[in-house]
Amino acid sequence: MALLPSPPFEDSTVQSIERRTFLGTLAATAASLKEPSIAAPQQSPKRLLFNWDGSMIHCFGRAALGNPDGPLTKEQFSKLIFDPLAEQSVDAVLFSFGNGNVAEYQSRVLEWPGEADRFQFPESKTWHGGIPVDAADQYRNPQSLAEAGANPPQLVVNECHRRGMRAFVSYRMNDCHDGQHPKGTIPNPELPTFKRQNADWLVEDLDWWTALDFSHPQVQTLKLKAVEEFFDRWDFDGIELDWLRHTLYFPRGTEQENAHHLTRFMRKVRKSLNRRAAQRGRPIEVAVRIPERVAWCQAGGFDIARWIDENLVDSLILGQGLTSLPTLAEFRALMGTRKLPIYPCLTPIGNGYMAQPDEVIRGTAANLWNAGADGLYAFNWFYYGPWRKALLAEIARPERLAGKNKRYIATHRVAAPSGQPGADYVRYSTQGRSAGVPFSINVKSGSHTTELAIGADLRAQNDRPKQAHLWIEFEFLGDQDVLSVTCNDHSLEIPQTPRGVERKQMGKLLTPPANQGILGFPADRPVDNTFSGVLVPVPVELLRQGTNRLTFTLKRRTPGLDHDVRIRRLEVQTGY
Repeated sequence: MALLPSPPFEDSTVQSIERRTFLGTLAATAASLKEPSIAAPQQSPKRLLFNWDGSMIHCFGRAALGNPDGPLTKEQFSKLIFDPLAEQSVDAVLFSFGNGNVAEYQSRVLEWPGEADRFQFPESKTWHGGIPVDAADQYRNPQSLAEAGANPPQLVVNECHRRGMRAFVSYRMNDCHDGQHPKGTIPNPELPTFKRQNADWLVEDLDWWTALDFSHPQVQTLKLKAVEEFFDRWDFDGIELDWLRHTLYFPRGTEQENAHHLTRFMRKVRKSLNRRAAQRGRPIEVAVRIPERVAWCQAGGFDIARWIDENLVDSLILGQGLTSLPTLAEFRALMGTRKLPIYPCLTPIGNGYMAQPDEVIRGTAANLWNAGADGLYAFNWFYYGPWRKALLAEIARPERLAGKNKRYIATHRVAAPSGQPGADYVRYSTQGRSAGVPFSINVKSGSHTTELAIGADLRAQNDRPKQAHLWIEFEFLGDQDVLSVTCNDHSLEIPQTPRGVERKQMGKLLTPPANQGILGFPADRPVDNTFSGVLVPVPVELLRQGTNRLTFTLKRRTPGLDHDVRIRRLEVQTGY
């Protein structure tokens, strides 16, 4: 296959750059910038933003479609993008065209995946996180599309607009997936030349060692050029600057003192895009994805209060792996008369599930809507085919969730030991800092209370469940243990057997229809969402919309068992 030539770099300081971004809403003039700009018209917030990870499509799309011989065609690429979407409910697609370091499109700024290694690719088929894949597909598929006249950014813009959806580029500001393998591991398709030749641009002493240090002007120049290319060449409606991929912008402990560097970059982006918006006669919206607490934003160097005050952003996307969002009001408090839309991140994987059941996704959506969200942001929705399209339509409108089974889950802690990949990028998230489970109880320590959010108005005539149950997964529970559980200070009756607390096989397999499935998952077997747990009936009248308190007390321990009882999972199922 002929290779597209690599265009020359447009700036002597630039050798390549990153490639992923995400969403936006409502753009306006940045008052502090004396530049041409164009204000966005007043409009209702978008209801559902859909982030597509293009790397997943390029890496796993051929296998999903049963096309082992050649690269993806334009029709196949479009099918993988749009078949899963509820087009009447998804308002905007935020497409990530790679990791922001190499380009899964023909670029005049960035290299192709593998170009730094002269298109030699790893022989290992488990290069990407242990999932079987042909690493060369990350180059072959987008290169073939571009060569056929369907450069992925142009295709995404055209197909979104044809369907009445807005097209955003989702740009990953500092993705470190190219650092998940040890230094010196070659070939490394996602590791660009500019990182190999400019080690001084990288943040020192990080577990994911390829993070760029944004205190370097050359880094900011490179990133800005990558952003500008999307609007110089294609008709995108806006951009998501994804600051959560990943959160490693400066040496540890210096994030707050270096925050002005990120603010300076945001000013450059706004100034540049305002100028381009004025030239084309319509706004370019800027969204940012940031941690879900203001304090965590400050800790990471994301001065969101200043960004809002200086009109550098048009909408906020909060968090990752959320199950609820009690901190949304913190961001509202930063806003003056210009109210920015807020979109919490809903991720259908994680928190105890490889692929969450419909009931869990509905419960999380209900929680996020009840928190005051203006819309939802779907992230890592790796499904192909239309089998979960109806579910997307349900979560896009809170009223559509009424009367449908839901399961409200506690956030699961994600921890990575220092020195291992992932230890850094979970540091500003509920999963890494304040998760509800797991926790331990013992006789001496007394009771442990945790909180669980329920988003539905359980008193509403159209959303009052017929029954409710508390799902609990224990570890190290003994046959003679005696424990109590209360819900909002009312005792619950734990089912018993002659051998102690009754345990059941809970959950069920998630089986996609034929020729549909989940990118990166084996197509020939279902996802196992079962576990051994305890099912505790909960009188519906004990539950309340909002925060619910669950208290666990271990009153007596089985003789001979010295370690703590551990609660690994907490969920409340409501049935209609």
